[in-house]
Amino acid sequence: MSSAAEAAAPPPRRLVGVDLGGTLIRAALATGPATHATPVRRATPHGVGPEGLLDAVAEAVREASGAEPPEGVAIGIPGPLDPAAGHVYAAPNLDGWVDVPAQRLLEERVGCPVAIRNDAHLAGFAEWTAGAGAGTRHMVFITASTGVGGALILDGELVAGVAGTAGELGHTIVDPDGPPCHQGHRGCLEGKASGTAIAARAHQLLAAGEASSLASLPPERVDARAVADAAEAGDALAVRLYRDAGHTLGHAVGGLINALSPEAVVIGGGLINAGELLFGPLREAVPDIAFAAPRSRCRILPAALGTDAGLVGAVAWAVRCFARRG
Repeated sequence: MSSAAEAAAPPPRRLVGVDLGGTLIRAALATGPATHATPVRRATPHGVGPEGLLDAVAEAVREASGAEPPEGVAIGIPGPLDPAAGHVYAAPNLDGWVDVPAQRLLEERVGCPVAIRNDAHLAGFAEWTAGAGAGTRHMVFITASTGVGGALILDGELVAGVAGTAGELGHTIVDPDGPPCHQGHRGCLEGKASGTAIAARAHQLLAAGEASSLASLPPERVDARAVADAAEAGDALAVRLYRDAGHTLGHAVGGLINALSPEAVVIGGGLINAGELLFGPLREAVPDIAFAAPRSRCRILPAALGTDAGLVGAVAWAVRCFARRG
């Protein structure tokens, strides 16, 4: 089809985005380039393997599409994958998801083209399309929560790289002597500045006898949110933990500014709920690493879309991939 014919072709009527998480499947019909109808929500089934889980995804897609079948589906999946091949390398929070041809299996179930992407990639694409990074051409997205992930939008394109895994910013080494992440990578960003890392460090210091209001909590309740609450109440140990995490993230952001010279670095994930406890030390640390010229042209912003980012990104990616296909 010529470019003129493509421009004249109407978009398919029914495009569906899916956010597949370890606890919840959300599917929604696109109503615009980055907007969606009321989503269908289903609990993520466990113990059913990839094919059983994709059966549940397909049911959610059909319900979201309504009376007419979908004409394109995009899905965000947690874990490293190759979007070009439609292949998931591994999804640690999903039972049995190792070397799964997810695109083909889901296409067989929904009867239309499917695009798969990493869930952090799509959250970043959502922030670039309709969130904090809207209007930029070059944006870095970092999600800091249980782990640390990310996405790169460079010259208006969501970068996948040759293996499809570009944007795995959490596994960049920031301290060779630092603690390991859950993958065993010692001293990486995820092992130093994720919610899991903050909680682990709190447990370590409390066990060593450091004074803190956190000591009054049952150990299972000492997580990143509890540390943030204690810090907001003035607890010195908790403030220090967030300051250390913020500085670590800030140094990583400084390196990314030097390497990529983006217009914006958008920080998302659960840790941003701590506000200036995190962002204050983060911004303070960036000039330790970043050169003045690219730093002066880069904004550091909290993500705007919250927990809807994954679904907005999936919907926006469905429109990006399929809106002009016949």
